[in-house]
Amino acid sequence: MFEEEKTFSDKRPLSKKSLETTLFWLGLALYLLTRFIALDKFPIYFFSDEAIQTMTARDLVSRGLRDLDGSLFPVYFENGGQYNLSLSVWLQVLITGLPNSIWLTRGLSALVSLLFPLAGGFYLRDHLKARFWWLTPYLVSVIPTWFLHSRTAFETVLGASLYCLFLFLYANYRLKDRRWLIPALAAGALAFYSYSPLQLVVVLSGVVFLLADWRYHFAEPKSWQRGLAALVLLAAPYLVFRLTHAEALGQHLRIVHSYWVSGISLSEKITQFLWRWLKGINPLYWYFPNNQDLIRHLMKGYGHLPWLFLPFTLLGLWRCLCQKREPANRVLLIALLVAPSGAALVDVAITRLLVMVVPLALLTALGVNETLVWRSAKMKAQSLPSLGLALALTAAAGWMTRDAIVNGPTWYSDYSLYGMQWGGQQLSAKILEFKQAQPQAQLTLSPTWANNTDVIMRYFLGDPLPVTMGTLEEHDNYYIPFRDEEVFILPPEEYAALKENPKFADIEVLDVLPYPNGDPGFYFVSLDYSEGAEAIFAAELAERRLPQSGQVEILGQAVELTYPKLDIGQIMDAFDGDRATLIRTFEANPLNLTLVFSEPVEMQAITVWLGNVRSAVSVELIDDQGLHHRFDGFDAGMVAIHPIQLDFGENLSVSSLNLSVKSLDEREPVHVHLWDVEFE
Repeated sequence: MFEEEKTFSDKRPLSKKSLETTLFWLGLALYLLTRFIALDKFPIYFFSDEAIQTMTARDLVSRGLRDLDGSLFPVYFENGGQYNLSLSVWLQVLITGLPNSIWLTRGLSALVSLLFPLAGGFYLRDHLKARFWWLTPYLVSVIPTWFLHSRTAFETVLGASLYCLFLFLYANYRLKDRRWLIPALAAGALAFYSYSPLQLVVVLSGVVFLLADWRYHFAEPKSWQRGLAALVLLAAPYLVFRLTHAEALGQHLRIVHSYWVSGISLSEKITQFLWRWLKGINPLYWYFPNNQDLIRHLMKGYGHLPWLFLPFTLLGLWRCLCQKREPANRVLLIALLVAPSGAALVDVAITRLLVMVVPLALLTALGVNETLVWRSAKMKAQSLPSLGLALALTAAAGWMTRDAIVNGPTWYSDYSLYGMQWGGQQLSAKILEFKQAQPQAQLTLSPTWANNTDVIMRYFLGDPLPVTMGTLEEHDNYYIPFRDEEVFILPPEEYAALKENPKFADIEVLDVLPYPNGDPGFYFVSLDYSEGAEAIFAAELAERRLPQSGQVEILGQAVELTYPKLDIGQIMDAFDGDRATLIRTFEANPLNLTLVFSEPVEMQAITVWLGNVRSAVSVELIDDQGLHHRFDGFDAGMVAIHPIQLDFGENLSVSSLNLSVKSLDEREPVHVHLWDVEFE
């Protein structure tokens, strides 16, 4: 079958090639059409991870292409306490001169995603010698998970598209001309800088390509020497960043709860990695509907890839395995094996695994090609099966697009923080409408319905915001008189809690923004305190000021521990050695931790991990002789979580100690954060 295909491929008449090229470009047009139709309507949310790309780019341009630290042309940008944005921000710089628009933010990403079917099609044509290579964009157009994510501005789409380009250019270098090496390295570097889970994928791909084709690489010294020089230049920005932000990688892994920064053994970590890698290539995950991913990353009733693709994927895989000595097939097999590695550092999630769609789609296209070659040989009208399939795929792409746009808004009924996070665009328009009708209103918007709600609101409403970001929590904890004409914008769960709260009265709903399914989504509410509110506050405050105490296991012994009331974390989170966990005081400033050891403990220093608030840190301790010692420190605060150490200057046998962390720029009531305490 394969020999027949190659012979046919080499002897196609010019008119046949022109028709295939025309059909290929029509497929790309279909792909773009299904990306851009109602782009602002589906996905139904506009997520903060999309908005932050454009807003970070705007802030970058306004600062003269410098980051918050003043560095010119920064490589990485901070997002939610971690440096995980890079190329996607620089891409959005291209549209910073235009008004914010979902069409522009998402459209730029959708346009770049065209690299996937484009480079994938050329890969099948030039290197796998597939007769029906031109079907590639039609097949990619009906992949549900790619349909959904290529209509967003998530950086995972950018990374996967560039990775496909990297594979194509590497195959050009390996099978056509050595001069393609530097373009291939450049594409790989762009994929590396586009999305953090792709860093391992790109590096592992490069290492395996180096080992698999080492004879070819080193046959011409000038070629590999130029490649090495280019690789050094491309890696230099990353290496400089790592030297200047040494804690950033560990911080990122802790935030995403990677087991690699946990206390388990190396063998357990390797086992966890292999298990997650296996989950990443599990056909049940890819080809059938699942509930493992967040609903906002799923198309209801669809697998990530159509289940009808599975037999063709397996056929394409079999062909590659049979011809694994051929470089083009080997590259595809390597990509398939390496693609889940980035996600395996944490756990399976479609955004981390989206790059896996690239080898799976190309294998599917190869399997479809094998089937059509076999089927066409048995028919007089040899083009009929492929043209019929193209029409069927076009119809399927159109049907899926319509289904998503028409029915997608009501696929799921959870529009909240842990669901669709719907409302950024719609609520912004409602706020402007409400302000126009009641210009005197002082609006306070609850941010609890989405991640980084302030970024979303900045995107749609601009600076300064016409609303204050906040909740009723402060008014619920302390008697704080309401401002004149103050109106709170609350999601349903907060409005329901408000109605049941005896501290509040005169609750009036001024307006409601419904969810797509018709249920109330956001309430515009005015209110006041009830007559008995002050008495309730006094009783609650007295109870909160009572110290918390208990016996915990620290340093291998039972320790009597006294601490203030917390509103985030458990007290042991401060002593677990995991900087992904933290404690936060409900209102106490300073945060005082008093430890009484059952047996004296030898120590010479205490290290505490803090955040970005200026803080005074002190330790008062009593040694086994009953002598008192005090040690003080100051922390200026940093964006990244960082340590501050109080060195005793000698070993002390400590019977008890009091650790105090005081926020210097805030008064009580305030939340004091503490990530970790280490005894040395």
